Amino acid sequence: MSDPRLQKMQKMAQRLHETGTVDVLTMRKIDALAMQDQLEVMSASQIKELRAKQGISQGVLAVALNMSAESVKKWEQGKSQPHGAALRLLKLIDRNGIAAVL
Repeated sequence: MSDPRLQKMQKMAQRLHETGTVDVLTMRKIDALAMQDQLEVMSASQIKELRAKQGISQGVLAVALNMSAESVKKWEQGKSQPHGAALRLLKLIDRNGIAAVL
């Protein structure tokens, strides 16, 4: 899911960056926000399946993600969703296994 307003903002910032109005650091921050918005979400069932596939407990996954076990529990119950660094790490674990982050 990508917000079209964020995409427009990124394109506008890119044009301003090309003219020297927006500095490199600001452009990187805007690009990072746009990239974060483009990350796919992981459903509760996908997170449970990932953990089962890796053969790890909620606590172990929480340690690997530097999160609380309560957060992992809420994700698996569908009460909240991972985002930012936690979502990126979950995607990495899904692709490469838990050893990639430990």
